[in-house]
Amino acid sequence: MRFSAGLFDSLRKDIPRAIWAVGFASLLANVSTSVVFAGSALYLKTVLGVSVATIGMLEAFVEAIAYGVRIFSGVLSDYFRKRKVFLILGFAMITISKPMLSLSRSYGGVLLARATDRIGNGIQASPRDALLSDFAQKEHKGECFGLRQSLAVIGSTLGGLFGIIVMQLTNNNFEVMFMLAGIPAITAVLILILFVHEKIDTEKCKKEKRKIRIHDLKLLGKKFWILMIIVIATMSARFSEVFIALTACGNFGMDISYGTSITIIYNLLSVFVSYPMGKLSDRTSRTTVLFIGIISLALAHLTIGFAHGLTMVFLGTIFWGVQRGITEAMFATLVSDFVPKDLRGTGFGTYYLIVSGSTASASAMAGMISQSFGEGAAFLGGACVCCLALSLLLFFRKFLSS
Repeated sequence: MRFSAGLFDSLRKDIPRAIWAVGFASLLANVSTSVVFAGSALYLKTVLGVSVATIGMLEAFVEAIAYGVRIFSGVLSDYFRKRKVFLILGFAMITISKPMLSLSRSYGGVLLARATDRIGNGIQASPRDALLSDFAQKEHKGECFGLRQSLAVIGSTLGGLFGIIVMQLTNNNFEVMFMLAGIPAITAVLILILFVHEKIDTEKCKKEKRKIRIHDLKLLGKKFWILMIIVIATMSARFSEVFIALTACGNFGMDISYGTSITIIYNLLSVFVSYPMGKLSDRTSRTTVLFIGIISLALAHLTIGFAHGLTMVFLGTIFWGVQRGITEAMFATLVSDFVPKDLRGTGFGTYYLIVSGSTASASAMAGMISQSFGEGAAFLGGACVCCLALSLLLFFRKFLSS
């Protein structure tokens, strides 16, 4: 009991209330968004009769919008020197998209609702991480980003469970599920309004509005751009988790009704790992912790690639959850460390854009390899790319740590 109380007191002392508020708002928003992510595709196919190919095009389109918006919202938050307003705008759009989706009776209506949701998600992402950087103390920055990552993943996991429960209770009524999904989203908006208070010098903002210039990308610094090289290599090995489920179901006979168990496993591992590893990075070296994360990704690829049964697939899924919890928290923390304070929105927007391009390319390549040689070959190819990422990190480690 004393240990628990001491840990809780430490959490309250080290992490500002605003960061807790942003973390819980992210949790609730992810509950809402996860319901829509899973439910909208099923709704389109089973109720509206839309083809799988068309659904895939919709998802690719809205995700491209989401990541494209992130760099613009980040740049604008630097220009206006305000973060909170972008968070509230983004979360409000996420909220509005739920009744829009509930009332949609056509593919066009669903497309508009999903685009609204993803644009909202994109608007809040870069300013959110910039805001965390503004509030977090330097010696607890990894801890703060690890906590936010853990809370966000908890939200995604709870969202899946929320959707299952509502569908069971309403006899698969998609409209009711989508409408109820708006409740956690509006609660997230209220948390931001009530508990996040930026320290803004209004007169200074008016006098020193930052001009939007392409030259600002150079001002992000050498360490940032070297880090982005490592990000590209790492994320090029981190294709969609759907390939794990395809391997388990297609190669080893797992019932498709248990497909979501893969998602639950790697989400739970990510939750357990993000905060403690973030805290460890504050006391040791972030590059060392990142190295552990990329090693975990390589182990995931090798374990699944050489799997001879479901046990090895699930073991690989555990490694996948560990790497996800570490790499996402560490990359975000390092971006915060390297980017100048007045360019943090731009830095995070650029980072997310690079991540989206790298992971999209990785998934496309994994799909082609799987089609020709099987899913196992795609994972072994991912392990090779991890070796490149590890080599780059080792080569630049001293420079990034200096």
